[in-house]
Amino acid sequence: MDLLPAKEKENIFKRALSCAARHKTFTVFAVLGALAAVVYIISRFSPAFAEFVTRYPGHAVRWIFAKLTGWLPFSLAETLLVTIPLMLAAIIYVSIRLAKTRKDWFGRMMRFLICVLLAVVITFGVGFGPAYFRNSLAQNLGLTDSPVSGEELYETALWLTEKIDAELSQVAFGTGGESHMPYSYYELTDKINSAFEKYASDKDFITHFSCQVKYVALSHYMTYTHISGVYAFFTGEANVNFNYPDFVVPYTVAHEMSHQRGIAREDEANFTAFLVCISSDDPFIRYSGCVNVLREVMSALNKSDKELYNDYRKNHYPAQVGAEMSAYSRFFEPYRESAAAQVVSKTNDAYLKSQSVKEGERSYGLVTDLAVAYYLTRVKNDIGE
Repeated sequence: MDLLPAKEKENIFKRALSCAARHKTFTVFAVLGALAAVVYIISRFSPAFAEFVTRYPGHAVRWIFAKLTGWLPFSLAETLLVTIPLMLAAIIYVSIRLAKTRKDWFGRMMRFLICVLLAVVITFGVGFGPAYFRNSLAQNLGLTDSPVSGEELYETALWLTEKIDAELSQVAFGTGGESHMPYSYYELTDKINSAFEKYASDKDFITHFSCQVKYVALSHYMTYTHISGVYAFFTGEANVNFNYPDFVVPYTVAHEMSHQRGIAREDEANFTAFLVCISSDDPFIRYSGCVNVLREVMSALNKSDKELYNDYRKNHYPAQVGAEMSAYSRFFEPYRESAAAQVVSKTNDAYLKSQSVKEGERSYGLVTDLAVAYYLTRVKNDIGE
């Protein structure tokens, strides 16, 4: 039995269509968010699929966001993170005021906030998340991946020392032992862009596009978190803490650019940064890449073989690098004991483990395995790039 007249049915149908039309943006975001979630889930179980997503659709997402925000002379990500509490407070205040006169206001704001969250899901689920599960950097580079011995760490340290010695005459050091970067932040990012383009020109697993790295305005305060840089996937920006000593900065810039180009795992971003730095035409950038990896190799050697470590320190460790590390220790002393660093470290550790990086924050130091593999495969066996 038909309870509604035909005209009333028609009116209900029109109202439903009108409602759907008003909310079509929300529907689009919901569908894209669901698809991004599916892409991310499949990527967690299929390295080949994750590799494809990272190389092609993921690259497109990262490129678009980097270009959309790259023209801004400040970090949009930093601005958003600082102003989020104020924005939320304003939204709550306005919602309370308008809810009395506009019955649909709460629904509109909820749909807006959900769309923002869905946008984050889309950019992560397609643009960056799958990169954690792609083929390893060792596979893409054709390196032999095997357990590392103390002897191999020692040999790798000697190789890095040779490379550092070749640059020392062209690096300026201050009276406190610290090295000085001989150009501005803008010149540095141009130089790293050029080095990245040179390195990536014959690689199919990593793409390059020129983009300005963002100077973190609150770099001094950021140092209390022990963070030298961060890639904000939701804005596409590579952000760098320029409060750190000069020798850290080029390596950090290259590290964050590596994330921006689809190298998600921290040890792999560290090693890609090293490869980019040593591809540079600039001696200070090459020095930065080698010294930062040597620090990790020495730490691993100290844990693996105390005798070889002491031999290296006594007979091969460059005096200038020793002075650089002493200056770095003095710089870092005011920031060393920081509650903010503990909170950030635990949060980052949990995040990395959620992306199947079982070592968590310790994964940063695993760059030593890649450095040794590179030395044994490419250098010791005299196999070029």
